[in-house]
Amino acid sequence: MWIVHETLLAKGFEFVRPPAVYRGPLPVHGKRALVEINIPDVSFARRPVVRLLDSSELPVKRLAHLIGDSAICYAGAGGLPLDYYDPGGSILRVLIEAAVALERSFGGKASEEFERELSSYWEGKWLLFAVPRKPEPAIIYADAIDHTDEDATGVVVVPRGEWKERDSRGRAASTILNFSGDLRHPSVFPFPNMSTAVAYIGAQARPPAGWRKAVLAATAAEEYLFLAGPNAIFGWRARLPGPLEVIRARKNGFRPDFFAKALERSLDKTELHRVTGHEADLEFCVRRNLGGDAGLVGKRVALVGCGTIGGYLGRMLVQSGAGCGAQLRLYDTDTLSPGNLGRHLLGFDDIGKNKADALAANLKAFHPDVNVKSFGLDATKEWPELEKADLIIDATGDLNVATILNELFLKSAQTGDNLALLHTWVFGNGVSGQSFLNLKDGGVCFRCLKTGFDGKWRYNPLKDPSSPLQEAPARCGEGAYVPFAVDASVAAAGLALRAALDWAQGKPGHRLRTVIVDHEAGRDKVPWVSPNPLSNCSACGSQTS
Repeated sequence: MWIVHETLLAKGFEFVRPPAVYRGPLPVHGKRALVEINIPDVSFARRPVVRLLDSSELPVKRLAHLIGDSAICYAGAGGLPLDYYDPGGSILRVLIEAAVALERSFGGKASEEFERELSSYWEGKWLLFAVPRKPEPAIIYADAIDHTDEDATGVVVVPRGEWKERDSRGRAASTILNFSGDLRHPSVFPFPNMSTAVAYIGAQARPPAGWRKAVLAATAAEEYLFLAGPNAIFGWRARLPGPLEVIRARKNGFRPDFFAKALERSLDKTELHRVTGHEADLEFCVRRNLGGDAGLVGKRVALVGCGTIGGYLGRMLVQSGAGCGAQLRLYDTDTLSPGNLGRHLLGFDDIGKNKADALAANLKAFHPDVNVKSFGLDATKEWPELEKADLIIDATGDLNVATILNELFLKSAQTGDNLALLHTWVFGNGVSGQSFLNLKDGGVCFRCLKTGFDGKWRYNPLKDPSSPLQEAPARCGEGAYVPFAVDASVAAAGLALRAALDWAQGKPGHRLRTVIVDHEAGRDKVPWVSPNPLSNCSACGSQTS
């Protein structure tokens, strides 16, 4: 702390108050701004707060990157690493970044920078906005649901009539003005009342047709009203002045035309209770981390096996777009037993439930808009429905099931352009995870991976291929099982997800992939390969001989 103190004094700052608040000059593009820096944690686990006190010497009067009580937003989306072992240098870095943040408003860029972070300046209570945006200007009618008891995220906005199972706490009509272009900002923001709000909307580029009538109707009903653009989602709930509240509350009603005229005359007295919308629709949630790729959005996926691999894979698939824009179908005939808990996504409350049904409920809890359907059926007997998918994933880890699915896939009239089959399994006692993608484009199939049904694996990841598989003995009510830790299940699921995403992007790459989990028992380097067909393969040998 003494190093920080001496560093700030050397920069012309003065100590203001404990524990560590200083005030001093910040050079900004050759000019001087007066700032206050509050250092709540000298280890920098919490970043210092820099607040602008006086910017009168700066040539730009409208500055962006100021939030809350004139706090400067100086850390980018990736955060700002500050060196615990160089406290003086870290404080200088904070001051430099704060100056750079202010300088972004120079050169006529203030409006651009301001509009990029418009929602931050609105300073309204934030809520969840689960209404997908439209590419064109439109008026969207929605519902605001009280879905939790928390103030911060207690309201979620959904398409009109949706999420009916979640509206026990209340449902209020809402109106959304959807803009195709970025929302601009006025000289005064946030604007204080409905009169300035109407002027703001009218000044936007291409407001939706009929917007004024919709705005006045929402205001009269004291509904939520939102403005949604690519750069920001914010809104308010109007609070009518006293006389209009009295008129609206009359038991014998009122003349709508009279009330409308009275409202028009009272817009400057109509207050706004501000709210800020944070995107939470399913497609936004899953696309956000995919770097612009669509992932599995719109792909029909069937997951066979909801056990130790399938449970984690099901969650990963949904987080990557499965169940968004197309249905995700889950198949499993088994029920969850206490012995499954040590390496399953599902938990104690799911014991005794069908694994597919329980996993479907778990995935719906991830987001109510997930389109998932479960079947406690033998998937190999449901091939006519199964082959309607774009991608079938075998996560059973069962050689018999894999063989049958492989046979059905090879005989299917569907081509690899329309249907893909992906197998994933844990090898040995959790030594590795493997996945194999079949597109029927090279003759190679799952059966080609072994020299015979009881033969050796052609691409064995074990250091000692002759080492025996260790099985736990059977107990009453449970069959024997292969013990391994849950990391192998997650590794196999992650490997399969990557193969699925590569397939979805049209870049399937190597068809057989391996990830080593136990490096003591597994080979150090197992290359990803696209195997050659086995000439005497029982399943596809006649096709490749």
